[in-house]
Amino acid sequence: METIKVVFAILMISNGSVIEYVPTDGMSDCLEQKRIVTRSVGENQEGLVLQCKQLKAELYEDCVADNCRLKIKRIVE
Repeated sequence: METIKVVFAILMISNGSVIEYVPTDGMSDCLEQKRIVTRSVGENQEGLVLQCKQLKAELYEDCVADNCRLKIKRIVE
């Protein structure tokens, strides 16, 4: 099932282009996820930026076995 919603997402930006975006459960969850990723990847990844942003996006459920999670199919302008 695909649906369009306004969500907070963590964006991974490399050299000015968004290479990945993942929906989160609000701004505080986004900032927490950003801290976790920054710690594991490291602060000084050349050209790599993590950003929390509110987006209007088309979402879909990605299910593996009984485990489903929402993913962003595309950003709606």
